Amino acid sequence: MKANILLFIIIFNFSSLLAQRHLLNQKYESLSEDFKIENKQLEDYRSRGKIEIFNEEKHKTKLAKKLLSTKSGKTMVFKSDYYQTRYEVLRLQEIPHYRVRYIFIDKEKFDTQEAFNSYAGKVRKLLKDTAFKSVAMQYSMDYRKHVGGDSGWFKKGKAHPDFFNQVTNTSRLSEEIFEFEIPEFNGYYFAQKLWSPKDITEVLVLYNIEKK
Repeated sequence: MKANILLFIIIFNFSSLLAQRHLLNQKYESLSEDFKIENKQLEDYRSRGKIEIFNEEKHKTKLAKKLLSTKSGKTMVFKSDYYQTRYEVLRLQEIPHYRVRYIFIDKEKFDTQEAFNSYAGKVRKLLKDTAFKSVAMQYSMDYRKHVGGDSGWFKKGKAHPDFFNQVTNTSRLSEEIFEFEIPEFNGYYFAQKLWSPKDITEVLVLYNIEKK
């Protein structure tokens, strides 16, 4: 019985973690919008190989730096002992990115509304006198608590629509703390805007691995 209960707890927490990972890692469907490519052309590219995106903020390898400094239409070949990988640069584009700090409270972890209200109220009270980062590290319930709730840079096509609309609302003031819910995750959020939007260069490449 104890083993079954423990297994249930592990599965429950793992499911909650997976849901939150989708918060800023949505299945990306706006390649045509970001890189100004028509869907027909995009289908043609996909029929010729695999597509990958390199981001100047997230990808710091020598390969990424070379691709990000290469003009559209150019091809590069990287060789190993048995294989070579051919990269074709399809598009280079500056894309708006956003960044916030947030605290996620999983409402499913509370037996009663009163228990949730008490937890949220404690967070709310602490945020009046304590740095958001510190409160997030103690009270947030997702994997980004370890970095003080820092979302990292994200773009529209990779963020959950409800989250994106809330944190990019232009009526929000700098450093303002605000609250909202996302029913899909049974989640309640505190968020703070500390960074201005930033245009980040991304490169869209087509690649194929070939035997020598």
